[in-house]
Amino acid sequence: MNKEFHWQYRTLEEADYPFLMQRLNAWWGGRAMTDMLPRLFFTYFHHSSFVCLDGTRIVGFLVGFLPESSPDTGYVHFVGVDPDYRRSTIARSMYEHFFRHCRQRGVSRVKCVTSPTNLTSIAFHQRLGFRASAYDGEGQPIAALDYDGPGQHRVLFTRALEAQD
Repeated sequence: MNKEFHWQYRTLEEADYPFLMQRLNAWWGGRAMTDMLPRLFFTYFHHSSFVCLDGTRIVGFLVGFLPESSPDTGYVHFVGVDPDYRRSTIARSMYEHFFRHCRQRGVSRVKCVTSPTNLTSIAFHQRLGFRASAYDGEGQPIAALDYDGPGQHRVLFTRALEAQD
């Protein structure tokens, strides 16, 4: 692992699809995640999606896009990090890279969603400055029920981007 944490980035390419699909479920601890990332993201959203490299090895990726229907908003659809590189700042640095990309295009906020059972993801997004759409009386994020279909609850997050952020 690169202990100096000087990650390099490039835009996601359609040619990255087979490599990442072969590893995606393993990177997610055996969970079946490949259906969440169809090839269309690699084909049509590659200009706002990035891979993180340690030398020539892909060690992480972020799939994001800038929706035409909401030009002030960036959206992070999916993030993955090679398990050998966990706790090495890759996820944070990929988000920061995406934030810079968004600010350069006049985007003032970034949104994403996560499962209410993924407590690690919820805590990570809150550390990055994301705010959930709703909180309970104890300050815990409240999920939007059936957001992605029956029984598919999601915590909705938004983070404002400052000009010098």
